[in-house]
Amino acid sequence: MIKSVVQVAGLLLLCGALGACSQSGEEAVQEAENDVFAIHDKVMPFMDDVMSLRKQLKGRMATLDSTKASGSATETVRIDEEREQAKRLIRDLTIADSLMSDWMANYKNDTIAKLSSDDALRYLEQQKESITDVQHKLTTSIKDAKQFLEKP
Repeated sequence: MIKSVVQVAGLLLLCGALGACSQSGEEAVQEAENDVFAIHDKVMPFMDDVMSLRKQLKGRMATLDSTKASGSATETVRIDEEREQAKRLIRDLTIADSLMSDWMANYKNDTIAKLSSDDALRYLEQQKESITDVQHKLTTSIKDAKQFLEKP
């Protein structure tokens, strides 16, 4: 009888420990997902800047085109170089915007619940790397575009 009670008590302790491990795995997954979305939430407001900067860059290109007709040969070369730089900046902003859209479209929130904690953590680590890359590309392209537009 005492042996049975000890076995049951041991079994209950083991179940409790396993439950705690499972819960901390779930907590780790939730924390990792929160980390991913903290970066996403930090980056998302930049999307308005991307749209605005592309519009401003296109306006600058139109101004350059109208100035080019009345300029000297040296001025024409400078304008062509500036126009190419504006095109590159628009392309960089567009790529960063596409990366963000792709990340959002491909993020599998509903899949995380179906994965083991270890698999979910691996997936979220990949997603964190991916959204961090998006963040870097967005902030860099925005910074570069703003610097270009600040030049006279």
